[in-house]
Amino acid sequence: MGSGRNNEILCWLLVLILSDWSAAQISYSVSEEADKGTVVGNLAKDLNVSFRDLQTRNLNLVSGYSKKYFEANVKTGDLCVNERIDREELCPNTIKCTLNLEAILSNPMILHRIEVVIVDLNDNAPTFVEKSHSLNISEFSPMGEHFLLPLALDADTGSNSVKSYRLSPNEYFSLDVQSGVEQSASAELVLVKALDREKQAVVKLALTAVDGGKPPKTGSVQIHHQNNSRCRWRPYYLCGSFFSQTPPLRAKHQ
Repeated sequence: MGSGRNNEILCWLLVLILSDWSAAQISYSVSEEADKGTVVGNLAKDLNVSFRDLQTRNLNLVSGYSKKYFEANVKTGDLCVNERIDREELCPNTIKCTLNLEAILSNPMILHRIEVVIVDLNDNAPTFVEKSHSLNISEFSPMGEHFLLPLALDADTGSNSVKSYRLSPNEYFSLDVQSGVEQSASAELVLVKALDREKQAVVKLALTAVDGGKPPKTGSVQIHHQNNSRCRWRPYYLCGSFFSQTPPLRAKHQ
């Protein structure tokens, strides 16, 4: 008797593995990091059964995860959080994160697919790989020229990803920000005033990434520009080629 029931459960587990989750019958949502015991939804109501049926028909929740993220309270019919849910750990670099499980009722055996959407919290600030970034821009660069800047990384996705950048006030550069609806924004430095090595050989800037959280989180990187022009004034040489601008020496007559 017990062996037959175990075989039946194994059959349903096989169905679980091969199921098309896009056709989930019941869908819930819960924020990541929700406390243990947080109610996600009421299974008795959504399965259209009584609290008593949950007990007499031996409700089982089955999933393919190593942790038991959810449990059912058969006395109330509630589906509750059982383990801490870290969205970035479960679904790195994905816009939508879902946990899928099956609710199995016996006598008669009925399987219900359940999808729980894990809502992203803005629990990560943008970061840069480098603490500082160096740029070497020629003072002969034309105004309006664009220069690539490092991208900020954010473990959060969607609306909580990097949405904008800010540049510290300065007279030489502005910022061109390319924003994405779901993807992170990027930025380029734009030259707005001619560089002058003799006036200012080094320009120090701060680039700040801002995410879309409420309130937003930020992360910064220092940008150091070193003017690499070495051939502006040429009284005797033209960029390394010998060319005297003084009259040739004349031999003295004795």
